[in-house]
Amino acid sequence: MAINPFSLNKRGQFGSVETVTNPNTGSSTRQFVASFSRWYAVRTRTMNQTYQIYGTDLQDTIDIVIRHDPSIKPPLLFQDSQSNQYNIVSVSPDDSGALNAFDILTLKAITLKGTTKNG
Repeated sequence: MAINPFSLNKRGQFGSVETVTNPNTGSSTRQFVASFSRWYAVRTRTMNQTYQIYGTDLQDTIDIVIRHDPSIKPPLLFQDSQSNQYNIVSVSPDDSGALNAFDILTLKAITLKGTTKNG
């Protein structure tokens, strides 16, 4: 897969949703807690790929590319710079051992209760 490392120009966070206590009020809320961050790029699908996934569970997903990291797998969540959260649907790892190895992550937006879209 020919990917220019300089195209990884966005920073995203990987983590999980945890119960966090507000130190001022003592109340607990569930929120995204980042474990680590990585540079990524959004991968554009061809029209043929878009047509192939139409009507499947992958219809409303996006693909991103990151440098190869075997620790990135479900049930980790992904959060972009606009605080949109995504489930990792699948990981296509590049285990070739090449210097510039990249993984493709398929992500599905998490729709929050009471909203019409993510966010």
